[in-house]
Amino acid sequence: MDSPTDRDLSSLTLVMLGAGSMGGAFAAAARAAGVPGANILLINSTPASSQRAAEKLGARAGSLEDLARADVLVLGVKPYQVASALPGVREHLTDRTLVISLITGLTLAALAEELPGIPLLTRAMPNTPMAVGEGVTALMHADTVPDEQRELARQLLAASGLVEEVREDQVHAVIGAAGSNTAFVLYVMEAMIDEAVRQGLTRDLATRMVEQTVRGAATLVQSTGEHPALARAAVSSPGGTTAEGVAALDRAGVRAGIAAAMDAAAAKSRAMTGA
Repeated sequence: MDSPTDRDLSSLTLVMLGAGSMGGAFAAAARAAGVPGANILLINSTPASSQRAAEKLGARAGSLEDLARADVLVLGVKPYQVASALPGVREHLTDRTLVISLITGLTLAALAEELPGIPLLTRAMPNTPMAVGEGVTALMHADTVPDEQRELARQLLAASGLVEEVREDQVHAVIGAAGSNTAFVLYVMEAMIDEAVRQGLTRDLATRMVEQTVRGAATLVQSTGEHPALARAAVSSPGGTTAEGVAALDRAGVRAGIAAAMDAAAAKSRAMTGA
């Protein structure tokens, strides 16, 4: 059911500066939320690149001049492009535009320095499953962003998966819990598939079984609301195969390894932002 504060997005103009993998996924989510493709304007490094991205995403190629009529600007450029890309943005931007930054490591304070006088600044940190509507996006807002604009950011991303609002000082923990964690889950899946092949299954069969098992486990706890520890205990018979396997995981230090990976990702995130 729609939120009472959901707005009609059919007349909203969305401009995207940088339409790579995450920017493209954002555009797809916005279209699913009700923004017409004709109202989504993409600006890449060259007009030809903008046109290619627009054709791929069912949007239109745009230019910096379009920023003057943008209701929302999404910044999807790479961190190393900030110094060259953002100075040209400010002169065209109005203070009524909600700016949503996807730029890794660029804090709200740093973004405010790049776009002086722009009050509606938001950071969005999505993970890659956003591209298939199963992502996790953390939203962080400047204090000057009113509730209506915060809700607009959520609405634009609702079709991308789970959207949660967090404090900016929690962003490093989000990296471990959702951002980099996608790769950690894929790493575990890879190891499971390889071992299933070693045990005698074909790689295609092992892949299908592991993929569905991981999907099923997540769906199970989501649908029941049961804590993963309780769901695991329910399938661990005393002296059975599952209990034996879990004991082997504990002996190998898998739990500690996962915690170390998440902590290392969070620590790297802090180092990248000088926190």
